[in-house]
Amino acid sequence: MKGYFKILIGLMILSSCSSDDNNATDIIIGKWRAIERYENDQLVNMPTCWLHTYVEYNANKSVSGGRIMSDDFPEICYYITYDLAIVWKNLGNNTYRIGHYNEQGSVFNIYKDGINLVIENPDGNTKTIYEPYP
Repeated sequence: MKGYFKILIGLMILSSCSSDDNNATDIIIGKWRAIERYENDQLVNMPTCWLHTYVEYNANKSVSGGRIMSDDFPEICYYITYDLAIVWKNLGNNTYRIGHYNEQGSVFNIYKDGINLVIENPDGNTKTIYEPYP
């Protein structure tokens, strides 16, 4: 009986321990709308359609997006399509790999600045600031 009790206690202790990866909410998860873009620390104009779309990083590691419809929605942006085969992976230390599920993808430095998400491109010169999108 004592042996059974020790095993039971051991299992309870092990089951109460878990990896931080499983419990931590990843900062990238959510819907985001691009609001600013910088090249070499200089504010630059964003592509027109970026202002009228959002990107969503899902908990299942998929990436999706959609249009933000408004009265001034540009006609050219109606032709945007969304690739449903994009996935993301947290590599640790604010480093994420984003790309097609069957390809290597690109590595980005992603971190929070207040409530905003900052994505630094692999070139090291370009970063985009995203705000939470409802």
